[in-house]
Amino acid sequence: MMWDEMGLSGLQAQLVHELLSRVTTFAAGQGVLLVRGVVNAPDRRGVGRVVLWDGEQLDTSVAFDMPLTDTHGGNIPSGHLAAALRSALAACSEREVEGAPRDAFGIPVIDASATVHGFVGQPRFRLSDALRAAAAAFSVSGELDEPAELRLRGFLLLDQATCRLYLDTPTSQDAPPFGVDLPLRDEGGSVVVGVTGAHAVLPVLLETGELERMRRDVHDPYCRAVYDLVDWLTGR
Repeated sequence: MMWDEMGLSGLQAQLVHELLSRVTTFAAGQGVLLVRGVVNAPDRRGVGRVVLWDGEQLDTSVAFDMPLTDTHGGNIPSGHLAAALRSALAACSEREVEGAPRDAFGIPVIDASATVHGFVGQPRFRLSDALRAAAAAFSVSGELDEPAELRLRGFLLLDQATCRLYLDTPTSQDAPPFGVDLPLRDEGGSVVVGVTGAHAVLPVLLETGELERMRRDVHDPYCRAVYDLVDWLTGR
């Protein structure tokens, strides 16, 4: 089968979508744990149970019970829960795992409620969290009936405060994508997850031609043009 450029660009977008889930990892010592399962915690309303393992041996599994709402009853964003889970894992000792109650599958279960609620009160994100959140806003599976206004063709962490997303539109045909620089930290230098308004405003900036005012005079072999939205989004 011979693929044309449009078909190949679609495969590239699907690859990006698939690998986004691997941008953030759950580090455990020198290794990395994978998600084995996500279920509702039995007999605990509003609590999700996430099971992690090393990807090789099932007996390495450990589960964390995580409240889905904060102490005031408000929902906790999934990105916050994922970051809080990593904090819970880092604070979990072997002794705690050994003494933990086990579920019907013999998996030790750790109650991460205190860690989650503490995280909500004072979020501590990593740069990888911010990168994934920024890119995920433009990522689609490629299987939706209605095409997105903008499609993610790639992404790259530029430095400790900025990422570049490579995007195209449904009318791009076989044209290379364009690059958009987005901030990953706030004015105080703290890592922020998600760039408020970027997903909604970019199609408008494209349609009105306003995006051209933000064009950077830089060469990037991965795209046809680069637009810098860092100052515009942060109000600098």
